[in-house]
Order: sequence, then C-alpha cells, then structure tokens
Amino acid sequence: MLRGCARFGLGGSVFLLAIALVAAGPASAAGFSIFEAGSRSTAMGGAFVAHADDLSAMFYNPAGLGKQAKKGELKAMVGVTLIVPKAELVEGYNPYPGQGYSSKMADQFFFPPNFYLSYGLSDEVSLSFGTWFPFGLATKWDDPDFRGRYLSQYVDLKQFAAGLQVAWQINDVIAIGAGPEMRFSTVKLQRKVPLFNPFTNRIVDAAHADIRSDLEMDVTFGAGIKITPTPKLSIGASYHGQVDANFEGDSTFYQLSTGNAQLDAAFAARIPVNTEVPTKTTIQAPAQTQVGIGYDFGKVSVEAAGTFTEWSAYDVTVLEFEPVDGKQVPTTVLPHDWEDVWAFRFGAKWQLSEKFDLMGGFVYDQTPEPDGDVGPLLPDANRRGYSVGFSWKVGKKTWVDFSNLYLTFSDRSVTTNDDNFNGRYKNFANLTVLNMRTSF
Repeated sequence: MLRGCARFGLGGSVFLLAIALVAAGPASAAGFSIFEAGSRSTAMGGAFVAHADDLSAMFYNPAGLGKQAKKGELKAMVGVTLIVPKAELVEGYNPYPGQGYSSKMADQFFFPPNFYLSYGLSDEVSLSFGTWFPFGLATKWDDPDFRGRYLSQYVDLKQFAAGLQVAWQINDVIAIGAGPEMRFSTVKLQRKVPLFNPFTNRIVDAAHADIRSDLEMDVTFGAGIKITPTPKLSIGASYHGQVDANFEGDSTFYQLSTGNAQLDAAFAARIPVNTEVPTKTTIQAPAQTQVGIGYDFGKVSVEAAGTFTEWSAYDVTVLEFEPVDGKQVPTTVLPHDWEDVWAFRFGAKWQLSEKFDLMGGFVYDQTPEPDGDVGPLLPDANRRGYSVGFSWKVGKKTWVDFSNLYLTFSDRSVTTNDDNFNGRYKNFANLTVLNMRTSF
C-alpha cells in the first residue's frame, strides 16, 4: 500500500501519521497562489503591474495609486471571485493505488472577496486600505474508500491580506508606493490514519484525524515603483514580502474500530485518541515579485509582465505535538525541495467608447511542485490561462468590471511520488471576477 506500510506495525503507523500531518498544511499553499485581485487585471491575464490604473494596484503595484490621487476624493472598489476547480486521478499506477484505479475530487465553489478604499491627500499622494486573498487551496475527496485517504481527504488553507499603503506621484515620470500588510491564516486537514493489522496482514483504518489551526496573524509589506518615460510607455515593478506563519492548534484522532479489540487497545495506548492534542508548525508563504512593461497605442493598450514567486522558501517543515496523558507523537522533519518559478502574462485593452472597454489576456504559470510531492493532497501542474472581460461605465463615476479566466493544467503523470502513490492527474479551473468601482 503506502511506502513501508507492510513493514510497520503500530510504531510505523505513528510515523506515517506524523508525516501526513506535516505535509497537510504546508503542501496546501504550494503552487496555489490566488492572483485574481481585481476584474480588469484578471481580464488582462494578470498583466497589470505596469498600468495599475485601478485600486487593485494595492496588490499589483502600489505605485499606481499615486497617479490616481485627487485631493479630497474618496475612491472605492469592491468585488468577488468565483473559483470553480476540478481535479481527478485519471489513472493510478502499480503497485499503488493500482493500474486503472481512478477517482474524482468533490465539486467545490469558492468566493474570495476583495475590497479597496483610497483617499487623495493631495493631487500626488494617496492613502489606501485594501483586502484580498493572496493564497488559498481546498481539496476534497468524497469517496470514503478513496485509496489516498491516508494522505488526504480534505484540506483547506486560507490566507487573507489587509494592507495600508501610501503612494506618491513624485513627478511626471516616477511614482512609488508602499505599506504594511497584515496576513491572517488558517489551516484545516482531515484524513484517515493507517495501521498494519498483523492478524490479517492488511492495512486498516485506525482513526480519523481532524487538524485545525487557530487564526494566525503575521505582518509583511508591499511596495512598488512605476516609471513613465513617455505618456505612452509605462514600466512597473512590485514586491510582496514572505510570511512565516507559526501555527498553533489542535489535532484530534477519532479512533475507528479495526474489528480487533486487542489491536484497538494497542493503538490507543500509543496515540492520544478522542482528545485534543496541541500541535504547532510553521508554513512559509513565499515572497512575490512582479515586473512589467506596457504601451498605449491610443485606443489600444498592451502589457507583458512576469511574476516571480520564491517557493524555495518552502523547503522544510517541522511538526510538533505536545504530550497528552504521557503519550507522545514524535516530532517530524519533512523536506519539500520546492522551486522558485515564473509566470508569464500578456494582456490587451481596447477602448471601444468612452463607456466601454474590452480586454483579453493569456498567462503561462509554472508549478513549483516536484514529482515527489505530487499526490492527493496537491496534484499541481503547469497552467495556461485564457481570459476575457469588459469594463462598462454605468454612472457618472461608476464602472462595472467583469472577467472570466479559464485555466487548463497540463496532465501530470507521476511515477516517483515519495509516498509511492503514483498516477496521472488532470485538473482545470474557471475563475469569474466581478467588481464595481466608484468615487465620491
């Protein structure tokens, strides 16, 4: 079954439990950043760091807020992203989960919101507050007999950002912006705990693990610069810092009957079951750099951008359990070997009239996940995205923005998974973003 299960007795099941719990939280974040912080930016494939001409500049490039400043004017932008992911294990490989085995993830829908406010302290300086979701992931395998249930059944990671930024249009050429960001994070995981039954020479379900972190709060920063050498040419760069989220929470191992009272008693003598076990770990949310160049051809403007995400910060995770009633789950150290990666983005906007803009874009996004970590917890792969959208002026100072991004993932075939759970995965996702923006 899983690597080493046939060799391990009760002590081995404790080791496998610790390994799976370590992987659960951190692997959720790897390869699953949320880049859709606004509708117009999404419509242009996320290529927005050079133009950055609405309030989502707080995420894409804070310097863009300086150009938007007008003394005494309050601007607001609010929106939501509908994320519909799909994933399946198309075909398992021998020896496990077995040639021809297949399973689909449960259908899920997510609605991360965004909200921005900006006030003009002068015609060159603005003060802005905004919220968005920089990272998030949820995977859920519904089949109770899913063969990867010892690795993951359900995982949910959320990271929410709240930023406060000051932007300054220094002159006609240079603008800068920066400010602190609060990051609020939670992690949840559910999975089965395996145990080797020496009486039947089989692996059985010994417990249902439910791990929940407390809300973790951390501080980082965002900054950007925008250079406009000519009225038509713009160059931008921005940076959001790394966050090391030091999670504390509880793990509960709800014992399941193996059908053998002696085996159940032996398991309960080693693992604190049906009670909360204080647990802590650290998850690294990586730093991210964006660079881009844009040009305006009158009614048509274009931009090319690159996003560099420093996933190599996510290299090792240490999971620690506090002892309960004299029972101790051992500390586990798990290496990850994630890689820094680039995403390449291209977008165009066509001003059809003073009240209507049409946009389109493309993105190629590399996965940081090595083959050894690909599995039920996170079957990530390289992505290609195709986006369209529009902006419609519906009032004197009010616009409605709509976009849709369709992400196709390369099929990922894995034969060297660290848990010997190998197979071919297929994913795709659709993201629809709606925003309204206005000024007072």
